[in-house]
Amino acid sequence: MCLDYGPYKLISGDDETSLEEISTILVLADGLKLIDNFGKTRLITGTISEIDLLNQRIVLA
Repeated sequence: MCLDYGPYKLISGDDETSLEEISTILVLADGLKLIDNFGKTRLITGTISEIDLLNQRIVLA
């Protein structure tokens, strides 16, 4: 079964971030580190509360 219907989205409250260019997500003690295809990093605070593979979304608490 293939679930590839487009890029995943990172949901944090009312904020929604496309993960289209993100190649790696690292879980840190105080949040997440997103690394894109070119090695650029971005830190996001919060913890993962849900990963919804069917609807391509990762929800943060």
